[in-house]
Amino acid sequence: MTFEPRIVLAAFDGTQPPPDSMPAWLTRSWEDPDGFAAAMAPVHAGRSTPFKSRTGQHHDFFHDLVARHATTDRIALRAYSRTQGWRTLSYRQLQEQATRRATAWAGLGVKPGAKLCLMLPPGPELMVSLCAALGLGACVSLLPPGARAFVARRLDALAPQHIAAEPHQAPLLGKHAARLLPLQTQVPPALASYTYKPTEPVGLLFSPLASPSDVPVPLTAGDAWRSALVDGLMTFGLSPGDHLAAPGFHPLQHLPALYFTTLLRGATYLHVEPADLDVSPALLTEHPVRALGLTPAVRDLVARARLPLKNVGLWFRDPQAPFDFHAWRDALKATGLASVPGGNVCVDPAWGGAVLCSHRRVAADVHTDIAPAPGRAWALRDFTDSGQDAPGDTGLFTPLPDAGRPPAHVVLTRVRGQYHHFGAREPRREGRVFLFAEAADVLREPPGPRLDAVGLAVPVSGMAGAYRSVLLVFTGDLPPGVEVSEADVRRRIEQALGADALPDRIERFALHARRLDGQQDGPVDEEWCRSQYLTGSLKLKSGDPLFQALTSLRARVESR
Repeated sequence: MTFEPRIVLAAFDGTQPPPDSMPAWLTRSWEDPDGFAAAMAPVHAGRSTPFKSRTGQHHDFFHDLVARHATTDRIALRAYSRTQGWRTLSYRQLQEQATRRATAWAGLGVKPGAKLCLMLPPGPELMVSLCAALGLGACVSLLPPGARAFVARRLDALAPQHIAAEPHQAPLLGKHAARLLPLQTQVPPALASYTYKPTEPVGLLFSPLASPSDVPVPLTAGDAWRSALVDGLMTFGLSPGDHLAAPGFHPLQHLPALYFTTLLRGATYLHVEPADLDVSPALLTEHPVRALGLTPAVRDLVARARLPLKNVGLWFRDPQAPFDFHAWRDALKATGLASVPGGNVCVDPAWGGAVLCSHRRVAADVHTDIAPAPGRAWALRDFTDSGQDAPGDTGLFTPLPDAGRPPAHVVLTRVRGQYHHFGAREPRREGRVFLFAEAADVLREPPGPRLDAVGLAVPVSGMAGAYRSVLLVFTGDLPPGVEVSEADVRRRIEQALGADALPDRIERFALHARRLDGQQDGPVDEEWCRSQYLTGSLKLKSGDPLFQALTSLRARVESR
């Protein structure tokens, strides 16, 4: 199949109205992803140093992402912190530091295919360590340092051979502490970068979109390289030296994909935390931003500040976030983005980048238009989990190949030749899985009384895709002098899993949760607990003297 780059790029420049049907080149790209990437690669490289990678054959990430730009004065990363202000990492510095680090790690036993976990927050150390790992041919995992149980659970699931982390994070590693690699090294740099095969895993990633989200999902080198090429050239429309910023976008969902996209294009990733933007929104105007990602929180922040974002070339949002039409309309008008091309982009880390994106267009309102990304093989499956294709125009968007992959969750529907985001198959928080099961495990563990917990999500009226997470906590009959407040529950969850795992609402009941097998330590009958709560039965029983007496009696029997 042949592709005409001029026609393809014109569809993403923001000047054309949305097509009435899927363009022929787009449908062909779904059928021949490698052919599409091969046709676009020369345009992507332009006059810069050619790629060493060849679509469908082999991929040298270190050369294509770092080394080919190291002779320029371009900036790879621009990061802000309140203590140091703006810091920059040039491609030349990135190559030197990553090569030095890779040389040291190779001497410590890091080999091609080794599972290497980068337990670092977004910033220069993460980017340098990621590039060092790619140069060695490692299979990389990202795990931002955070709460104890969250990190421990994922490290156990990954069983990494090596871990890169700041020295003060060593207590979080537990039994994996012996695998810690140094970040600061003084060895002379010497590296012959590794070349991955297309089907070789370049990453094992903890995707918050996958269910369960604590099991690492492989990312192949072919998917990572092809996605970075398509996203840099088309999805985000970057040119060498442009800035890409996505403040507040969940790092486990959007990294390393956005790093790959930026570096392959020779562009600059601009990192600033939403907390710093809350103090000084004008940080977003200090550097021209070609592509700006907006979360609902950052959208509201810049709208309140009435920040003129005249330096933005295009903006994008994740359609999995709640569809608050009025909030988006007001924010776009307040910031001047109503006259800037924008659209929807859904990134899945396990596939290396954007899996869904819309035609960019200038509009004062947001929309639900979205289609499978160019060069992405996919199918529309039915809702039975049988693998059967959807019989109609609505179904589960399923990237291919799907064997052994987490179940699909995005619902697409086709109307008048266009695809639209139609929500998810189950309640989620901006596309991410609720951590109800992990919260329940935390509450069953010491310190503190052993508690049973069941989570559920209820829709919030007025916004499509908005849910309120509710955690039902069963305290049973507590010993005299022992109390469990809502603050106690929140503290235990946040200390173990982090703030992202906190439910929106906690309901406590001085009752015992029903068990599936009737045994004291058997699994909780979650469906029964949810139905009892939604019908009001738990509230009535918790205030009924008979059930209070039965709860107390059961506690005494079980304590013998």
